[in-house]
Amino acid sequence: MSSRTALTLAVIGMIGWIGLIWLGVRLFATTPPTAGFDLELLLQAGRNVAAGRSPYDPALIAGTAPVAERLFYSYPPFVAQAFAAVAAVPSPVMLVAWNALALVALAFVAARLARRLAPDLEPRTVALATVALAPLMFPLAIGMIFGNLDVFFPFLYGLLLLGVLSGAALADSIAGGIAVSVAALAKLHPGSLGVWVLVRAVGAAEARRVLAAAVVAGLAILGVSLIVGGVTPWSEYAAVVRAGSGADIVDPRNGGPAAQIALLLGSGDAAAGSLARALQPAVTVLALAVSAVAAWRLRDPAESLAWAAAASLVVLPVTWFHYPSALIPFAIAFLLRARNGPAARATSACILAAAVVAALAIGWLPLLYVAIGLVLVAGRLSRATAEDAAVVGSPVVA
Repeated sequence: MSSRTALTLAVIGMIGWIGLIWLGVRLFATTPPTAGFDLELLLQAGRNVAAGRSPYDPALIAGTAPVAERLFYSYPPFVAQAFAAVAAVPSPVMLVAWNALALVALAFVAARLARRLAPDLEPRTVALATVALAPLMFPLAIGMIFGNLDVFFPFLYGLLLLGVLSGAALADSIAGGIAVSVAALAKLHPGSLGVWVLVRAVGAAEARRVLAAAVVAGLAILGVSLIVGGVTPWSEYAAVVRAGSGADIVDPRNGGPAAQIALLLGSGDAAAGSLARALQPAVTVLALAVSAVAAWRLRDPAESLAWAAAASLVVLPVTWFHYPSALIPFAIAFLLRARNGPAARATSACILAAAVVAALAIGWLPLLYVAIGLVLVAGRLSRATAEDAAVVGSPVVA
């Protein structure tokens, strides 16, 4: 990286971080705070568990259907059990530490991708550039302001990507398996990545190792949770899931395809809700089919997994603005492997356009899918360079 490029990134990053920190401080100073509220839900759930109480709202356990945009704890018990360990940490301190840890994790993935896909580059430089530009990745920036669990998804999805690349080290594959289990158990919708791993395991040794690690990690997480809290929290969680299935999901802030289609058709509230619930099974089946077909038909593991990662964002009825931050490691990988190839400019243009369109999606959520599509196009453009460099994974179907 030239000194001029480094200076440009430093200036852009400084402006972005000053703006994000200023906005976060302003929102946290409101009464009640409008920053960090997602993290506060997790912390309160941890405090409840530490005090011997259920992390779930009694009304949800009783079967009362929530409104999708209302704040309530709906994660599996092990998340609250983990947060019980930090229940005493003040919320402002925890928000800063939470986001700092997420950024360190993202930087780690960026450095590992650089070491794997661009050995001629200094990994630390790639990591620092990623952190500098993080505030300009609006889905991630919004997630940091909210203190959402999804700020760690670039790390988890990135570990999975590293674990399935051709010739991945055993440690990377094990880490990828653990990552997909943690993500799937924490938020459910990444569970569709398991379909990709399962199908991919037919023809790729890396995916078989990831699958084995994912099964072991998932069983270990469930086992520890049951030892710590018993069966009751999980039975309460099942009741919360059942109650959530009746939630009103049609809201302009919900970017889920079913909800957005219902809004676009302009039906009344009741009709829109019915239409969205009727459409969601088809959306889910399509997302799972995309994951399976991508695993079977696309030889390049990075492009193939990118399709599955994108599909995982719409498996459930609710898709919030910050969800697409999970695609950040794929954007980094595509930029790295295309940088010296004939499609370097086109790939960079697609990723830059994706970032701009994602920012504009704050005003109109369906633009998120344009941004996601641009990342997938970048994956296809960068594939030729990857093939030339022999970093494409084991073929599944020629």
